[in-house]
Amino acid sequence: MVPVTTTISRAAIHGGDRQLRRTCVRFGEEFREIRLRASVSQAAVGRAIGVVRSVICRIERGDPDVSPRIRARAAAALGADLGISIYPGAAPLIHDAAHASIVEALLGLSHPRWRATIESPVPGPGRRSSDIRLDHGPDTVLIEVESRVRAFEAIIREGAEKRAAVAATISSDRRIHVVLVLPPTRHHKALVAAHPRIVATAFPASHDALRLALADPKIEWPGDGILWLASRRSRPGPG
Repeated sequence: MVPVTTTISRAAIHGGDRQLRRTCVRFGEEFREIRLRASVSQAAVGRAIGVVRSVICRIERGDPDVSPRIRARAAAALGADLGISIYPGAAPLIHDAAHASIVEALLGLSHPRWRATIESPVPGPGRRSSDIRLDHGPDTVLIEVESRVRAFEAIIREGAEKRAAVAATISSDRRIHVVLVLPPTRHHKALVAAHPRIVATAFPASHDALRLALADPKIEWPGDGILWLASRRSRPGPG
């Protein structure tokens, strides 16, 4: 099995490079439009900032290897401003050491017949994903790993939205389940104890039933539930 950290690293590198290429292509298109409106040649922009014309050509082609400093100077030569922004989109690929450890532990518990996908994309707007998606037979299990839960309502709503989005893209005869994986901390135990009806309604399957179904895919999946899991080396807490 490929380590979780390796899979996450690949996803982050490929995803980041893809975003950079798209951004540079968009920058090149906008730069060219501003230059043409100003009736300025590529050579003139190059001379103004001390580079050859081919560098300006690379900018307009969307070459990601042109440095931000050269881009900023070229933009300034046209009286334009260069901005660098970051926007929240999908769930982060990395969380913390505890999160990665829990993901590793869960994959270690899962029978090899389960087809596991880490950071499985969820269809629809934005770049949402499930921490782990398991597929076997008629069952698809969307697993969300939370190092620290603050509000059950938000998690329940998000799980329902992801289930609906995935259901819209797969066969109607498949069963889609949502599982919340929590480390058995005092905070989480108290949170669950404080909302017994919400938990019983949203996550009726027991910890033990989930463990058995993970280890033996011949057992019918028991439904939505909470799985208590601390780390790869720690024993899971009771359900």
